[in-house]
Amino acid sequence: MCRPTTLIQHGKLSSEACRSVGLSAADVALKLRSQGIFQMKQVKRAVQEQNGQLIVVQMGDENPKYPVVTDGVIQVDVLESIGRSEEWLLDNLNKQGHDNVANIFIAEYDKGAVTVVTYE
Repeated sequence: MCRPTTLIQHGKLSSEACRSVGLSAADVALKLRSQGIFQMKQVKRAVQEQNGQLIVVQMGDENPKYPVVTDGVIQVDVLESIGRSEEWLLDNLNKQGHDNVANIFIAEYDKGAVTVVTYE
């Protein structure tokens, strides 16, 4: 696995995403139970990280920082999960003086704002 994979979005499990990272339904249920979660409808978003760790944001929780750009690549699935478009991100980055996404090491979305770290 080369990048984080969203397994659950707004309480809905993606069986395709689970299969793509080699997880069975029992594996996902076990990972959720180990974090005290017993119903998928409690999950706002669950992402399997590259190291296999499952990061879970529950319904009603404050959103953590989401990486909207990593290694110069826009993370479209992350933008979709936070209800933002690529155009919104590019406009936001341009207003901050970043006209080339390829120059961005990481950009994080947190509470409506985008924080950028460039390669320079």
